[in-house]
Amino acid sequence: MSTKNCMYCNEPLEGRYDKKFCDSFCRSAYHNQTKTSTEAYIKNVNRQLRANRSALRKACPLGKATVRKSFLKTMGMDFKHLTHSWKSNGGNLYYFCYDYGYTPSVDPEKVVIIQQQGYMAGGFPPN
Repeated sequence: MSTKNCMYCNEPLEGRYDKKFCDSFCRSAYHNQTKTSTEAYIKNVNRQLRANRSALRKACPLGKATVRKSFLKTMGMDFKHLTHSWKSNGGNLYYFCYDYGYTPSVDPEKVVIIQQQGYMAGGFPPN
């Protein structure tokens, strides 16, 4: 009977015959090292999208607010990352990060933040 070794640290394995790693640390470390640069890019973009949504939500607790862009940037907002856009009947273009969006204000240093409504494309909030 041959002994199998951990796929990460190469230590001998004990226990189940189909075991590949000695513990959860080795399993996680192995899978983390095998991720491609594309997966790392996707992970970074998703992290930024979550940060953007969090900044918009914190700046707009009541569903609509006007705030300075610089304030959002201090909270981690990156205006290059968004999930979708929506154009209102009045012609305003809103840029969304999941269920929170913004549109430029009359003052170029500010944006108007809104929470997505059911009548907007995308169907948020869920029914």
